[in-house]
Amino acid sequence: MPTQGPDQALARRRRTIAFAAVSAIVATLATAASLATFSLFPPGIQMRNLADGGAVTHAAIDLPPGRRPASLTGFESQAKRMNLIANLMTGEPVLDRVARLIGADPEQISATTQITENVSRSFIEPDAERRAAEIRASHDPYKLEIQARPSLPVIDVYAQAPSVGAAERLADASIQAANGYLRDLAKREGDAGRAPVTLTRLSAAQGETLDPTARPLIALLTFLVAFLVCFGLLVALAQVRRGWLRAGRRIEAGEEPAEPPRPERRAGADNWPHTTRVLPWMVAGFIAMLWLLPIDAIAVQASLPVELKLDRLVLPLIVLTWLLSMAAGGPGAPRWRFTKVHAAVAAFVAVAFLSVVLNAPSLAGALELSLAIKKLTMLAAFFALFLLVASVVRPAEVRPFMTLTLALSVVVALGILWEYRFKTNLFYTWSGKLFPSFFQVTPLDTTSVDEIGRPAVAGPADLSLEAVAMLAMALPIALVRAMHSSRTRERIFCGLAACVLLGAMVATYRKSALLAPVAVVLMLAYFRRRELLRLAPLGVVLVLAIPALAPNALGSVIEQLQPKRLGVSTVSDRVSDYDAVRPDVLSHLAFGRGFGSYDHTIYRVLDNQLLMQLIETGIVGLLAYVLMLALAVGSAVPIIRRREPGRAPPALAIAAATGAFLVLSALFDIMSFPHGPYILMIMLGLLAVLVADEGRGPDGAGRRLKAELGVEAEQRLELPVERVPVEDALAGHGAR
Repeated sequence: MPTQGPDQALARRRRTIAFAAVSAIVATLATAASLATFSLFPPGIQMRNLADGGAVTHAAIDLPPGRRPASLTGFESQAKRMNLIANLMTGEPVLDRVARLIGADPEQISATTQITENVSRSFIEPDAERRAAEIRASHDPYKLEIQARPSLPVIDVYAQAPSVGAAERLADASIQAANGYLRDLAKREGDAGRAPVTLTRLSAAQGETLDPTARPLIALLTFLVAFLVCFGLLVALAQVRRGWLRAGRRIEAGEEPAEPPRPERRAGADNWPHTTRVLPWMVAGFIAMLWLLPIDAIAVQASLPVELKLDRLVLPLIVLTWLLSMAAGGPGAPRWRFTKVHAAVAAFVAVAFLSVVLNAPSLAGALELSLAIKKLTMLAAFFALFLLVASVVRPAEVRPFMTLTLALSVVVALGILWEYRFKTNLFYTWSGKLFPSFFQVTPLDTTSVDEIGRPAVAGPADLSLEAVAMLAMALPIALVRAMHSSRTRERIFCGLAACVLLGAMVATYRKSALLAPVAVVLMLAYFRRRELLRLAPLGVVLVLAIPALAPNALGSVIEQLQPKRLGVSTVSDRVSDYDAVRPDVLSHLAFGRGFGSYDHTIYRVLDNQLLMQLIETGIVGLLAYVLMLALAVGSAVPIIRRREPGRAPPALAIAAATGAFLVLSALFDIMSFPHGPYILMIMLGLLAVLVADEGRGPDGAGRRLKAELGVEAEQRLELPVERVPVEDALAGHGAR
């Protein structure tokens, strides 16, 4: 690459400073708008209420002496009566009294009571009508939640209001209004001569600010997101403008487009694993940790503001090393190579962050901002890993990293088969033994079954579906190697690896264990129909091997796909979600309610990542998510069609894995569990390396020669000392 002159370097520096200044101004204005509202007529500034107050009080039932229970049965009946009183306190007559006591509009007060009976969660998940009412009530400034204790005649009252004092008055007023209503009810029932049932307040309402960090968090998040989005757009527009001007000058001068110079690539020239560079080894270590350890179940036992899981402890160290290496420079430093894959991933991440920024005030009022921040932190970790892999890995190292991924996936598959046979999860067991005492490893119950009787076989993952996703994304590597390899030993090994992977997937007893491999095979068939037919003998081996590896599992999975079995709860619950989430979708149609803010423990369990994206990030976010995966496949298509032995097979495997990830997104909330997204970002990072190298490729003759002769020819063309001219190589090939 030609060196820049002093004038060009100065212009670039000035342009960067100008972009940063404009971005800072835009970010400052966006931050001010998130914290306050501005009016022109009359001129004024009013700060937004971003930190509601909360209060709690408790009340017990007070009965006349003659009506107090004298036995345990009577005591339990009074405890159950509290459920009735709690429901009365959320009714309109009591809330009207509460409004008069605190001097508020009754339309501004909403109240709910929680079901405390031991019933299945599917019976209490909100449907469309109930969810619509909850969304409407979430905008009310005064909120009450009444909970009756299941075993004591006590009611807990939780109040939320614009200030701490208002919340305390609201909580006390709810008890006072309930007593007034009970007295009036006794009079109307002709029970005026007897002492009515009343509530005795056990303590005065105690309140505090619910989320004191909401305001600074919103300000910081808004400033960072606005600055980065604005700066990124300005840099991208400048790049596009320079490209247009450069192309226009070439057209006017009648010049042919100059091909970017290709750096010398020598066989084994400091490429991983034959390298002393630190960063590739750190990436390889993180990949091994990702496959072999239950990273989401291992956390540091310490009182910290955030939950420090194993991956969030290791990844920042790698990122810090990466930043220091980029700052130091040198031949071994990471190289920034922007591609269409970068643009697709960055667009999805930007939309996710924007969805939280745009909904930050409402999320703070609903006490869901901290959950969204936590999920955004996890998304930032995924994105950082993608950038790290895309800048650290060299084109010649893509194949070795794919080999490492395949080898680790086979180890995981063997561990899952062991768990299936012996009901022992080696990944969790050995993690508990290997890590020191200040790490906590959450155990996995391998004897549990779900509602339709399927056992929990998860390997290093949190649940069986996540394990299926991990193995399904590694399966294309084995199949592509088996199709393209010219070595018999490698083809046999890859065929056996595919058998083990499929057997382990089936051992999870999940329907996705068949649906995901079908998606992989269809993707491979689209690009390599003839080569895939050569694997027909492998299909016969698979039919015989899977029952041997996982006895009785294949029949169970096939039985679950029968039409008569599609009415089970795992399917019907998914179908009912489509209608139940309509209010959430329609209330935030464009950018959703905020990435990561939909809590399944409060609302519904959505086993569908596409629905989650639609609710949390709206139509824009769903399109960004789907386009990210689609553009990744589209970026791999030119490389796949050129059929270069060193580049086309990895690109094909990554494209098939991306397609499987999209299919699995419709089967469960795959982004809620770390293993799948991490593996996807690693593969997209490797694809970005191939795409960046695509624009720096040799001429067409060299490409055709590599396609004919394979990787060995490529290595012979790129000698350690001197470069063989392409014309001489072609002549030699013709002579042979």
